Amino acid sequence: MDLQDVREILASIMKVKGRQPFFDIHAHPFEVMFDPRQYQPLPESDGLFSSGNSRYVPPQLTPLKLQNSDPDRVLDLDERLRAKACQLKLRRIYSHTGPKVFADRMALSGIEKVLLLPVMGPDNGADNQLQTMCEVFGNDDRFLFGYCVPNGISNGDCVAEVRRVLAEYSVRALKVHPSVTGINPGRREGVERLEWILDASQQTNLPVIIHGGLSPDCQDRQAIAFGKLQNLQQIDWSLTTQSVVIAHGGCFGHTAAEAQKKIIPLLTGMLNRHDNVFIDISGLGFDILCLLLRQIETQRILFGSDALYESQWSTLVKLWCGLRQSRRNPEEDLLRIAGMNPAKLLAQRPSVTAVENQVASVPEA
Repeated sequence: MDLQDVREILASIMKVKGRQPFFDIHAHPFEVMFDPRQYQPLPESDGLFSSGNSRYVPPQLTPLKLQNSDPDRVLDLDERLRAKACQLKLRRIYSHTGPKVFADRMALSGIEKVLLLPVMGPDNGADNQLQTMCEVFGNDDRFLFGYCVPNGISNGDCVAEVRRVLAEYSVRALKVHPSVTGINPGRREGVERLEWILDASQQTNLPVIIHGGLSPDCQDRQAIAFGKLQNLQQIDWSLTTQSVVIAHGGCFGHTAAEAQKKIIPLLTGMLNRHDNVFIDISGLGFDILCLLLRQIETQRILFGSDALYESQWSTLVKLWCGLRQSRRNPEEDLLRIAGMNPAKLLAQRPSVTAVENQVASVPEA
């Protein structure tokens, strides 16, 4: 679609939106695959933080192609060349961050609030990233914070650590990225780690957002498939009564054929078994998005963009186009997916005292 088409579609979306607030429950304040970069505020621009000397260029609407979901052929490159190309690309995307960077993107898409999700590497601590998030975004109520429990926290200390972080930083969700953090749900120790995180979710009233699918850009080649749905379906997500969101509909890194034949059947089974499991639509090709919209009920879908990796406005445009192709009441479904469903997810208030007198124990298998 050309630029005029994009503008007209966004105008239609804003007309449907009316006064309903829109939320993005899946955005990253910092790049997650490589070591976090150091940012400095730019005095000449309030709310803009830079990791280098490049000039900040505000985002703009562009023509949009509703692309398919075939894997990028960059996977065929020599592994070292591929890693270098990926790092250069992501450094460019995340050369700037801060309230201004996100606000400029939110203005193009009509999004009022964003949940920012940090991701810990296998050897990273958490407080430095949380402190940076607070310094950069903490004075702007448009931004809510997630928390990723680092590997340095033992299983038995997970609940106490989440309570501490919740009290200090007012986080609103727990983020899990099996491939980046190094949690393998295909092994018993990985299952136990996720069970402890679910226990922390239950005891603090925090929802969980977990990467679903492959992670082709993961530096640890052995960890690329840790988040695949064949692993995640083995977890008893009912160990928490809080919402669990399978990011990317469990389809990240898969082709549309793989999604249709292998992934979505597993996903629908998980949704049928666990009333508290949902999906978000971040980072999906248009064909897979349409498959999910046709097979998953609207009440179980939430809007997430994967910004800054992806643009919020293009994700919203793809959602609207997909709904118009797949649903009888696209206007109502848009309001639910981008508005009411994420609002409900974030409406539950976290608690550091609800069960503070209980002694944490390993959840039963």
